[in-house]
Amino acid sequence: MMGLMWYLMGMATTGAIWGYLALSRRYRLGAMANVALFGTFALGWLCVGWSWGSFAEGEPQSGAMGLICFGLSTMVLAVLSWRNFIRPFKRA
Repeated sequence: MMGLMWYLMGMATTGAIWGYLALSRRYRLGAMANVALFGTFALGWLCVGWSWGSFAEGEPQSGAMGLICFGLSTMVLAVLSWRNFIRPFKRA
């Protein structure tokens, strides 16, 4: 089960890199946008790893708290970084 988690997290990392490259072609990404995107990715990775590991170990309450704490933080950071650092700098 944990092997599947690491495989899927590797695939998600590859997809995130491709998404970042596509985003950087369409938008001008400054230093703050890069920091915010990296933070969003790191929190999302932590959310998936923590939650999946907790559920696999038989600790559903810890997994649910990981989803709430890290998942909600990931979504808030993603939305704020999009609205403040990425969308206003669209390339023509």
